[in-house]
Amino acid sequence: IIKIIIFLIKNMIYILTVSLLPKKGINFLGSLNILSSLRNWLFETEKVLKPRMTVKWNNFIFYFRAPLQILRKAKTNGIEASLTRSIIKLIKKDSSVIDVGANYGFISIVCAKYVKNGGGMVYSFECDERCFENLQSSIKDNNLNNTKLFLEFVGEKNDNTTKSVDSLLFGQCKKIDLIKIDTDGTDLKCLKGCEKILKAFHPIIVIEINDNFDEITKFLLKVGYQFFYNQYLKEIDITEKNDIPNLFTSKYQLMI
Repeated sequence: IIKIIIFLIKNMIYILTVSLLPKKGINFLGSLNILSSLRNWLFETEKVLKPRMTVKWNNFIFYFRAPLQILRKAKTNGIEASLTRSIIKLIKKDSSVIDVGANYGFISIVCAKYVKNGGGMVYSFECDERCFENLQSSIKDNNLNNTKLFLEFVGEKNDNTTKSVDSLLFGQCKKIDLIKIDTDGTDLKCLKGCEKILKAFHPIIVIEINDNFDEITKFLLKVGYQFFYNQYLKEIDITEKNDIPNLFTSKYQLMI
């Protein structure tokens, strides 16, 4: 009970702060060293397992464990809301999904809940140990036994620090319908590390763009992908300049 009361107090402080102060004021307070102890207490930066909250989003209800500011975003708007909605539109109840760069697991959890009763699977990859432990706890809390989690730093090839998704999954799954990649800069390398899966199953790909649009589309064309969309599933011409945060692509035209 005490833990719940403390969490509610922290939540109230955070909500009041972001509601009453302008963004510049919040950033200023965040830069003050004198408030570091308060920030550590409020956001529980030293704790591995973050607070848990029940999230109701887009007809999904689930437990989610994350830092307070991420929890609030998850509860009010969802994490990567437009991206997640588009993914749900494209997968079926029996789909199998790969989530590379799962972070705290919002998209993984939503996908796993969506495909659970249809026999679908979600394979989640996260390299940050703290994020992974929270993701693992959320998966357990939601009784999502249709997931497989990997604490791995993935890339194009296997070496001392990275492994390819192909080396970890290819041959173990009967199909893959969609791959989402969001790794803050190593996205293309991760994509190349899925080449066997791409050629075998031709999944829809959702990939973050970080000033590497041309390189990513060049590789995708090489492995047979022909149709390209933004995160709102509007078809785009890759020969033109495209400033988009996330790219959707398919070997076949999407029936939306």
